[in-house]
Amino acid sequence: MLEVTAHSAADDRDASGRPKAPLSTGRLLAVTAYWLAITSLMGALTFSVIPRLVESPGVLGSAQHPLAGLAVGAITTVGVLIAIVVQPTMGAISDSTRHRLGRRKPYIVAGTLMDLVFLAFLAWAFWNELYWPFLAGVALLQFSSNFAQGPYQGYVPDLVPSRQVGVASGLLGAANLAGNLIGPGIAILFISILPGLLGFPEITLGLFVALGLIEVVTMLITVIWVPDRPAPPTELGLLERARAAWGTDILAEKDFVWVMISRLLVLTGLVTLQAFAVFYLENAHRMTPDEAQGSAFPVLIVMLVAALIAAIPGARISSRVGRKPVLYVAIALGAIGGLLLAVAPSYAVVLAAAIPIGICSGVFLGVDWALMTDIIPKAESGRYMGISNIAVAGAGPIGSAVGGLITFLIALLIADRVAAADVAYRALFVVMALELLVGGLALRRVREPVGSESPVGADDPEPAAA
Repeated sequence: MLEVTAHSAADDRDASGRPKAPLSTGRLLAVTAYWLAITSLMGALTFSVIPRLVESPGVLGSAQHPLAGLAVGAITTVGVLIAIVVQPTMGAISDSTRHRLGRRKPYIVAGTLMDLVFLAFLAWAFWNELYWPFLAGVALLQFSSNFAQGPYQGYVPDLVPSRQVGVASGLLGAANLAGNLIGPGIAILFISILPGLLGFPEITLGLFVALGLIEVVTMLITVIWVPDRPAPPTELGLLERARAAWGTDILAEKDFVWVMISRLLVLTGLVTLQAFAVFYLENAHRMTPDEAQGSAFPVLIVMLVAALIAAIPGARISSRVGRKPVLYVAIALGAIGGLLLAVAPSYAVVLAAAIPIGICSGVFLGVDWALMTDIIPKAESGRYMGISNIAVAGAGPIGSAVGGLITFLIALLIADRVAAADVAYRALFVVMALELLVGGLALRRVREPVGSESPVGADDPEPAAA
C-alpha cells in the first residue's frame, strides 16, 4: 500500500519535472542513507589505508620516499578511470530499467554484493603489503561501487519535490561528511590503535569487515524504505541505453557543463587535506607515522564537525538568497584555510585552519548538489547525475595525482630530502587555494534557475509520508 501511494504521488509532477508530494523526514533520511556507506568506504581508503600501505616495509618503507606521493596518486587515479565510464553508463541504463524492484534498486543491491567480494580481496592485499594487487582491487571496487552509485544518484531528482531540495541536499552533504568522519575513524581504530592495545595485529582486518557491514545496513535501508518503480516502456536495447549516456547533446546544457567544471576544481582542492594530511604532518611538522595518524584524526574531526554544522543551514540559506552567493562565500573560506595550512607554524594553527575548510566543504557539498539538481533535465536524472558525479569520483584521484607530481618535482629540485618534503607538502595547500578560487570563477558562467524552490520556510520537510 505504501509503494502504491509513493508511485501515485510521483506521477503528480510540477513544471520542472519534480514530484509535488512532500517526503517525510524519515523518508528523506532513508534516501540519503546509502551515501554514508559510499563515503565511509572511500574515506577509509583515502585517509588511512592507502598511505599506510605505501609507507609499509613491503612497499616504499617511508612517507619521505620521493615516490610516496605518486604511489598514492597511482592507486586512486586508476580507480577514477573506471568510475568515469561506469557511473554515467549505469545511471543512464537505470533511467530506462523495468524491474519489479524499480529502476534504481537492482543495481544498488548488485553493486553492494560485488563490493563485499572486492573488499575481501583488498583486505588480503593490504595484509600482505602487495601494492599492485591492491591497486587492482581498488579498480575492481570502483567498478562495483559505481555500478550502484550511478543509479543511486537519480533518487533526489526522482523523489524530492522542489520545496524540499534544499534540505534534502543538505542531508546528502551531511551524510557525505559523516562518512568521511566514520570511515577514517574506523580505519585509525583498526590500523593504529587496536593492534597495539590488544597485541593482536590481525585485528586490522576487522576494518574491512566493519566497512562491509556499514554498506549492507545502508543498502537494506535504501531497498526497504525508499520508494522506487519501473521506468516507462522504452524501445531502446541495453547497449543503446548505455551509449545514450555519452551523447554529445549533454554539451548543449551549458549551465550543467560549467557546474561540472566548478565542482571538479573545488572538490579537487578540498580533497587535498584528506589525501595528504598524514604525509603533511609527518613532513611539515616532523611527526612519526603513528603520531601523524593520531594527530590527523583530530584535524579531520574539526573539519568535519564544522562541515556538518554548516551543511544543512548553508543549503537552507541558499534556498532563500540563491545557490551561487552562498557557494562564493564558502569557496573563499576554503581558500583561506588552505593558505593557513601552507604557512602553519604549529599543530594548533593546523587545527584552526581546518575550521574554514570544513565550513567550505559542508556548504559546498549541500548547495552544489542542490544547484545541480535544479538545472538537470529530470527525465534523465540518472544519466545527468551520473555524469555530474564524475567530478566527485575524479576529485580524489586528480588531487592525489597533482599532489604526487608536485612532491616529486620539488624532490628533484631540492637535494635535501627532509627540506624538500617540508616545502612540497606545504606547497600542496597553495595549489589547493588556487583550485578553489578558479572553481569559484567557473560558477560565474552558470545561470541559476529562478523560482526553483518555494518561498521562505517551504523547504522544511512536512510530516506527510510519500
